Amino acid sequence: MRYLGIDYGDKRIGIALSDERGVFAFPFSTIENDKKVINSIKKICSEQEVEKIIVGLPLSFSMQETEQTQKVKEFAQKLGKGVDLPIEFENEILTSKMAGKQGVGKQNIDESSAALILQGWLDRNEIKN
Repeated sequence: MRYLGIDYGDKRIGIALSDERGVFAFPFSTIENDKKVINSIKKICSEQEVEKIIVGLPLSFSMQETEQTQKVKEFAQKLGKGVDLPIEFENEILTSKMAGKQGVGKQNIDESSAALILQGWLDRNEIKN
């Protein structure tokens, strides 16, 4: 099962994909957050045979919702109407900082953050054999 991870930003959206087994997350691309963003994500999902989308949810250090949390939820709602796939959320606290500390360049920070979000979700939801 392949998953797609999203690091939502007002200007850019980081995209990550899992391997076919849904074990490892990899940075995939960064796309502009414009009027075509839902169609762009829908196309990626179709081409990559994605079965579920994981969206990073920004929460404060006290685990409270913020203004950005509401923006992400609104985006996820629009995305859900545009793609016929289940959507789940994963706390994205400090993922951009973690990506930066791993030496990721500014041009790849969004997709690397998406990979950290997705990997966190994959690790928590690991299928037990």
